[in-house]
Parts: sequence; structure tokens; C-alpha cells
Amino acid sequence: MRASLASKSAAALKTQSHVAPLKTKLKNGLSVVAQDNNGAVSQLILAFRAGSRYQSVTQQGLVHHIRNFVGRDVQSYPGLQLVWSSAASGGQLNSFASRDVFGVQMSVPRDKADYALSILGQVAAQPAFKPWEMEDDVLPTIHADLAQKTARAVVFEDIHRAAFRNDSLGFSLYSSKDQIGAFKSEELQEFARKHFVSGNGVLVGVNVDSGTLQQYGEENGAIRDGIAVMNHGAYFRGGDHRRFARGDDVHIMIAGAGAPVGDVKSLAAQHVLLAHIGQSSPLNSRILGSSSSSEIDAFGASYDGSGLIGAYLHTSGAKAESAVKKTVEALRAAKIQNLEECKRRAINEIHFTRESSLLSGYEHATNALYKGPDASELLAEIQKVDQSAVDRFVKNAFERLAISAYGNHSTVPYSDEI
Repeated sequence: MRASLASKSAAALKTQSHVAPLKTKLKNGLSVVAQDNNGAVSQLILAFRAGSRYQSVTQQGLVHHIRNFVGRDVQSYPGLQLVWSSAASGGQLNSFASRDVFGVQMSVPRDKADYALSILGQVAAQPAFKPWEMEDDVLPTIHADLAQKTARAVVFEDIHRAAFRNDSLGFSLYSSKDQIGAFKSEELQEFARKHFVSGNGVLVGVNVDSGTLQQYGEENGAIRDGIAVMNHGAYFRGGDHRRFARGDDVHIMIAGAGAPVGDVKSLAAQHVLLAHIGQSSPLNSRILGSSSSSEIDAFGASYDGSGLIGAYLHTSGAKAESAVKKTVEALRAAKIQNLEECKRRAINEIHFTRESSLLSGYEHATNALYKGPDASELLAEIQKVDQSAVDRFVKNAFERLAISAYGNHSTVPYSDEI
């Protein structure tokens, strides 16, 4: 029965409305990815290899400042004009950043995609970083970002500090309070001149004609010519990072070495394992007890050359030691009894992502810049995953651990104690 259902899932892939993305690399080095699902709303993304890992040790927080400058003045136009032009075309404009990628995204009616591209190129590739905008507009938004961070966001940032220590993947997506406003216009402009260039970027369009994207990439003058920038390599090291906060509860992340973006076999095994240790997994009751008020959830994060996989716990300080030890034991001894069910669950998660043109656009941008697999490649590889592949992945992933904790962490064991 299960094998039959899995086969139906595989067959369903062939009948999806999604078509394979069209990829090309232009003479100026800019990558272009187009996926036309015949939707009425186009998602346009211009992104660069310029995430937080591309900051230097003394620049941590710089990308957060740049991200919050989006929507202000650019080199040739006032920011208000561009924002009004975007709104007049029915579009929505947002900036985003990960550890690997910085970019700007526009959602716009399909028939306005041509016009929207001209706005996108200016906003993403030609920021002006005027000093008075920093003080009046940007700094308040950075303060607001920090004030709105959830406890889970805190431990997610800190698990990177624990796992990668002083390497570049440990650099936060957020500015620290003492770095707010520390970056001058010249330093921001120099980062943009180096990173926001054709050979370091990708133009993604979902529900837009590929010829439209290619023509803009070849003929526009907003994206300066330039070569790709290599990141600072970072490897999983393991370790601990903890912060005290008043109260009875503690938020904890436990992680091992996850799959990098470019390793499709490891990514497939990771997706299946995440389906096993996720919210619907029997591990929940095994670790925390069926009547527990605590919660457990799986998480994974893949980057160029490295990644994280593990579990997030929210429990009381009194239960933390037992919960952490049981979680680590369960992760290291993970044996999937219902492999086909977990594969179906992993496949469904990817399908849900594909249904969102915005989320699939983000994935296209990262995969194009770091040679990641298309969704169809990953789905096909998940079908091939067997228990031995999961066993190998688990053994490598949880050989060493990283643990971050925020709250009443006094009983949380350290990674070298487990």
C-alpha cells in the first residue's frame, strides 16, 4: 500500500502544472532563471552573493543596514519616486537577506513585469546610502527589527555562533545594538560596488517570460559588470552558546552538521530525516511525554558548503536537562520505521513550497548562485532514499553537536557532556 502511494506521488510529479525552470548565464556573467507557471502575478528577484557571511569580522551587521536601506534613494532616482512607481504598477517591494544571499523581490501583475524590472534593477543594484537617510529612516527600522526578535529567532542566530564559532556562517543576520549606525556611507557603498555586480548576481522570474528577463539582463545599465565574489569558507565545528533571560522557560536548539546546498543526495536524506523528527513524529512523545506542555520541532538550514539539522525545544528549565539528553539520544539513534511515509511527507513539503511562487523564487535564486538542485531533481532523489542512506546521514550529522539556549538555561547540558 505504501509503495503504491509513493509511486503515485512520483507519477504526480509528471502531471504538475509547473514546468522546469529555464536557466542561462549571460555574457556579462549574470545568471537568469525563469519559471513560467502561467500565473497572473509575477515574482521578480534580483539577488547577489552578498549575505551576512560576506561581511568581514569587523563588519558584522553591515548587511542588516543595507537591507533596511532598500526603498530609499538610489543613484539616479529618489526613493519616494521608485516606491510610488512600484505601488502605481500594483507591485509590492521587499528586501531580504540570508547568510548566503542578499536581494530585493517584487510581486507585480504579470502585464507590468517589464516596467517592474526597471524599478527592481535600480533599487537592488544602485543604492545611494545617503547619510541623512541613515539617521532619519534606517536606524529606527533596525531598532524595530531587534525589538521584534522572537526567542526562537534568538536561539536560531545563536546556534550558528555555536556551530561555526568565529567562521563566517556564524555571523548574524542582525546588527548588534552597539553596531547600529556604526557604518558610514563610504563603507556601505564599497560593499555594494564589490558585490552588487553582474557576475555575482542572479535575476529570477516566476510567471514571467524568459525572454523578458534575458533582454533586461543583457541591455539594462543598472547592474554593473563585475566578477563573482567567493565566500569565506565555514565548517561545522560544534560548541555552545547561551544567554540568560528571566523566567522559568528555556528555548533550546540542538544541531548537527546538515546538508550543503549543492549536495542533492545529502539534501534528500535530510528532507526525509526532517519529516521523521518533525512535529508529527513519534519522537515528540518519546522525548517530552504525551502530557508535556513542552514543544519540539525539527529544523534544517542549508548553505554553500555546510548546513545545520536538528531540533528546537521549548520547555521549562527544570525539564531541560532530561529533554536535551533524550533529544540527542533520539537523533543519534534515529531509525525510520515508516520510511515511505516520511518520503511522502518530505515530497509534500516540497510541493507546498513550489505552490508559493515567492518561496520557489527564493529557492531558485539560492540554487542558481550555489549550484543547488531544482525541485524536480530533489524530488527524484528523495524517491531513491533508503534506510542505509538515512543511517549514513545520521552518523555523519550528529557525530558532533552544537547547542544554543536562551532563558533559564542553568540545567542545559553542554555539547561535550553528551
